[in-house]
Amino acid sequence: MADKEVRRGSFDMDGSMFDVCASSAFAPEAMRVYPAGDRSVIALVVSGLNSGELKASWGSGWGAYPEEWRDDFEERAYRAYVSRVRVCNG
Repeated sequence: MADKEVRRGSFDMDGSMFDVCASSAFAPEAMRVYPAGDRSVIALVVSGLNSGELKASWGSGWGAYPEEWRDDFEERAYRAYVSRVRVCNG
């Protein structure tokens, strides 16, 4: 039985809400960030959670934002990731 993504939190960036999910409930290897309510669009994936070798991969169009904006986005996503755990619906 495959693990379901687990919602770890949400955050606001420039007036838009984003959901942060772990790739699985147990020992997730990645966190994924979606615009709230639209899980068909991936804004950011950070892999390497278990190995400690973190790698950010931006969804289509998201990587074109300025570096300062992306750094802030990643920080907010991380804070939401470590805040609390909920099962994602979908």
